[in-house]
Amino acid sequence: MALCQEVFLKDIKDADDKLMMASYCGGMSIAYSQVGICHALSYGLAFVLGLHHGIGNSVVFDYLEDYYPQGVREFRQMTERHQIDLPRNLTANLSDAQMEKMIDVALVMEPLWENALGKSWKTIMTREKIRELYCKM
Repeated sequence: MALCQEVFLKDIKDADDKLMMASYCGGMSIAYSQVGICHALSYGLAFVLGLHHGIGNSVVFDYLEDYYPQGVREFRQMTERHQIDLPRNLTANLSDAQMEKMIDVALVMEPLWENALGKSWKTIMTREKIRELYCKM
């Protein structure tokens, strides 16, 4: 995370090298752990809309301030600094069937939800809550 903060929030000479190391560290950390809310929701976007997982993660993360307040604030600083415009209104014209499929795909990712929210995640992340989050996107 410190490498990402340097690369995306400061002006440094060796940004490309540090970004490469940040990417490597991120990949290694994911290989040995389960990821959370952002990834679970991103799979639904990818499955139904064909959105690339990395873009989907960025779209989703921007709406997770209730779960990752500091991380989302920092993420927004990074996107603003680098003039990154994320896709918006992606789910505005989805049919009910498509929305239900996205929710189904996200809910199948049980280890991710449990990792982020604990054993009682199903009482926190209901179908209705997932729908609410997707509708914002």
